[in-house]
Amino acid sequence: MTRKIYTIIIAAVMVVAFISKGYTEPLTPELCKQKAKAAAALIKAEGEAAFDKIKDPKGEFMFANGEGYVWIHNLEGKMVMHPIKPALDGTNVLDLRDVNGVYLFAAMNELVQDKGEGWVPYAWPKPGQKESSPKISYVVLVKHGDKNYVAGSGMYDVTAADIAKKFPGDALYSDK
Repeated sequence: MTRKIYTIIIAAVMVVAFISKGYTEPLTPELCKQKAKAAAALIKAEGEAAFDKIKDPKGEFMFANGEGYVWIHNLEGKMVMHPIKPALDGTNVLDLRDVNGVYLFAAMNELVQDKGEGWVPYAWPKPGQKESSPKISYVVLVKHGDKNYVAGSGMYDVTAADIAKKFPGDALYSDK
């Protein structure tokens, strides 16, 4: 009987430790796509009131143990809300290029204006690094009233070829 109680106590401690550590889903392309689409739906329903929910550090749009997040920019190239780099808020990002010369936000805008949503591959340094790594973002055009926004979420070390295999029906930007 004592052994059974001891086992139950150990199991309970492990569950509490697991919960307190905070289980999070791993960052995947599916999760980036899901979160970008969910943020777009929230913006469509609530407009600018959705931005505080999207940048809430404890909210659903900061995910995968902080690796994943959703940002919002507009078709004029203004970063409306970036939860990780708030210094970008209000700045024009259309001239930002990756190491390969891809104007990433212009590419995102081009894709959503043409297809409504899809994937944009580019290269960008991981946090704390100087060298660029492959990155891909899922972006969605969302309209609220007379305003157009782009909700996006991305991840590193996933290539356009990976996305084409996993999501053969999704739009995938190519500058070629």
